[in-house]
Amino acid sequence: MKTSLVRIAFTTMFGGLLVGLMLPVPVCRAEFLVGAASCDITPDQPVFLAGQFHARVSRGVSCPVTANVLVLESRDGDKVLDAAMIVSMDTVVIREPFHDAFKAAMGKALPDFDVNKVILAATHTHSAPCQTDGSYTSDDPNVMQPSRYNAFAAEKIAAAAAEAWKNRRPATYSYGLGHAVVAYNRRAVYADGSAVMYGKTNDPNFRAIEGMEDHDVNSLFFWDAKDKLLAMLVNVSCPAQEVESSNTIDADYWGEVRKGLHEIHGDEVVVVGLCGAAGDMSPHLRYRQAADDRMRELRKLTRNQEIARRIVRGVEEAYEVVENSKSADVVVKHQCKVLELPERIVTEAEYQSCKAEAEKLLKRAEETGDSSARGKGNWNARIAARYEKLAETPHPLFSTTVNVLRIGDAVLSTNAFELYTDFGIQIKARSKANLTLVVQLANGGGTYLPSERAVQGGGYGAVIQSNTVGPEGGQVLVEETLKMIDGMW
Repeated sequence: MKTSLVRIAFTTMFGGLLVGLMLPVPVCRAEFLVGAASCDITPDQPVFLAGQFHARVSRGVSCPVTANVLVLESRDGDKVLDAAMIVSMDTVVIREPFHDAFKAAMGKALPDFDVNKVILAATHTHSAPCQTDGSYTSDDPNVMQPSRYNAFAAEKIAAAAAEAWKNRRPATYSYGLGHAVVAYNRRAVYADGSAVMYGKTNDPNFRAIEGMEDHDVNSLFFWDAKDKLLAMLVNVSCPAQEVESSNTIDADYWGEVRKGLHEIHGDEVVVVGLCGAAGDMSPHLRYRQAADDRMRELRKLTRNQEIARRIVRGVEEAYEVVENSKSADVVVKHQCKVLELPERIVTEAEYQSCKAEAEKLLKRAEETGDSSARGKGNWNARIAARYEKLAETPHPLFSTTVNVLRIGDAVLSTNAFELYTDFGIQIKARSKANLTLVVQLANGGGTYLPSERAVQGGGYGAVIQSNTVGPEGGQVLVEETLKMIDGMW
């Protein structure tokens, strides 16, 4: 009798448990908040323009340089689940002096926001102000020194960041993939196996373009609760250096992209332009230039306008498909990590060559005032100094910051290098995300990070003077980034 009662009690309890398990369980959906702002960071006096070995003092403004800010937050009631801030800045790279000025300005403008949650990325325009004192010299007393510009720009960007954070609101989001031929691999390979950045392709010894090209236009769109478009994030694997030799301040093609998108969606929409892995890419035409120029001239467009036309079309082909596929239930996860990558080891032959070249060029610079010789001399001298440190540290490591940000089914990963496209494609191909954005030149001013085949070919961008980290370190970067992405799911 006792056994039967126990059996009945157990059956009743277990059956009730099964019924309970089968009943719908209420799901608490996190609230998704978005804020965005833009600011003009164009100086009102001449500056040194970064991006070349020789000194260039700006003579006016062709296209204002800006910074564009996007903030994301996920909340459960009063509890913050995670948050992140993405800042796109029209500059060549994020140098340490500017990064320090920015962090100080953020500490005043937004003291409660964790600066480690900020992704600060350069569009890589070669026509924006220099950020490091002493990089260039000029007899013109009216030239704004880099440290003064850093303070000015950092204060403006921090104020925009505070505005974006203050004005964040419930939002929806969607994402899409478009395409545009913007980037061309800029390394030509010749019959002897050598490679040259911007090498002639009409040479009888020309055999191939060295690497692959990435024509993705990755777009993320953000609307408020009333379906008003607040911001869009656009990721293109091409540096903004179409007008890299100009003597005027210029946002390059991103200025025209923002203009084109504003004409369609309104000036209030914040356009956050991000440069993908593009260390061996350039917007400069590499072959069939006459035919391309003819089409552009018939359209009555400049090269920057033509590039913008293609990108805007790539964004819009995604937008018109995904604008009716919005989600308010958006996972936001951010991780920032400092990686220790093996440095590229300087060989004895490279040391002797660089040391001799540095001595020759720096002597010329001292005798003639040649700023290009000084720049190239220092470029070589740094390699000689690295070799001399090997006796003390035979296996040097390079510390660099990597960010991974999941936004719904999309993920954004960053690095501080001019990262060769091979590595970016690896990350995209192996990522768990539906859409993967790779962003270079973020939170630091890294050097070129070349592929193995590029190092074998040599040439600017792949020689030791151009690199702190080589292909071995690049592979470590890929693997560690993918581990971080995997951890988001």
